[in-house]
Amino acid sequence: MKKKLFIFMCAGMMMTGCAGQGSGENKEPEVISLDLGGNAQSDDANKEQANNIADSDAGEIVQSGENTTSQEPETESAAKDNNENIQNNENTQDLYMQFINNEVPVNIANDYPQNDYMIFGLEGGKSYTFAELGQYINQSYFDPAYSEKTAYDYAQYTYVDCPDSNSQNFLIKFVGLNIYTQGDDSFAVFVITENNGQLYLTGEYECWARSYTEQYRNGLCINGGSAGAGDHYSGESVILSNGKITDIYGVETLSGWWTSYVSETIFNEVFDENTEVPLEVSIYTIGEEKYYTYDFSECTDDQVILCETYIDRCRDEVGIKWVTDAEIDAAIQKRCSAIGVSGDTIGQQEMVTWTNV
Repeated sequence: MKKKLFIFMCAGMMMTGCAGQGSGENKEPEVISLDLGGNAQSDDANKEQANNIADSDAGEIVQSGENTTSQEPETESAAKDNNENIQNNENTQDLYMQFINNEVPVNIANDYPQNDYMIFGLEGGKSYTFAELGQYINQSYFDPAYSEKTAYDYAQYTYVDCPDSNSQNFLIKFVGLNIYTQGDDSFAVFVITENNGQLYLTGEYECWARSYTEQYRNGLCINGGSAGAGDHYSGESVILSNGKITDIYGVETLSGWWTSYVSETIFNEVFDENTEVPLEVSIYTIGEEKYYTYDFSECTDDQVILCETYIDRCRDEVGIKWVTDAEIDAAIQKRCSAIGVSGDTIGQQEMVTWTNV
């Protein structure tokens, strides 16, 4: 899918001024000069004219000074807000470090998402120190009946900005969890959020052999995975200031026989069961809506006719609404606006740096 990067340019204004020059002789006799009209003026007249010019310049300076003064409160306010944000983030980071040092616990939010397949769950209202959270990881991921391994390999942490505010979230990663197979490098990441001086566990995600999440400094997460050779998933989400991992969009890309997921009945009627057709269908989930796109650019002329028949029948008989890439982009931008995130967020992809605990 194409991503667009919008660049805004600003133009500056330059103001120039000019100053006049004067000359005179250091003599006692009265000095006579000519004005622009050719009339003679005495030194007293020159002095009066100079005073008038000086008064006029002074008025301009005062007026300019008044304009500058009127802008200062806004500048000072912005600087004050920025300093407060920096101080708040520093205080929050200190609190996060206290958690790493087992000095303060993390509370489980009441709406914390539970994984049904976990042996032990993180109950809402309970609290854990970092060491206790590590024990939970070991109990949840290592079953003595199937594995000789009893503990994760190591833990790391990092900070991520919140794309909807000036705050930061804290991520803890536990590596070496044997999710897919023995001795793999699978890991789980837990999101910790500060609220009124308290730490809360607000979200988590896993990465293993058939799934991944790339974490970026601005809170953006790029996800991917596979459910089979012709069924792949990708998408983007963000970690908001409340610590919730919120989807921007997700897309399931189907190819060949897997495109029958759209309508198995119509697929079997259009294509022979032994026919391999390089048709590709993408199903986007954006907010509460689903959008469908197709691509048969790799098909032969004969295959294109069959693919067009399948696409048309899915639209007419099943009600599938096929859309363009431009419509997908517009829906993604609308989704970003709905969750309070700039549409440019998805283009800012600077990966985080993890620090070993």
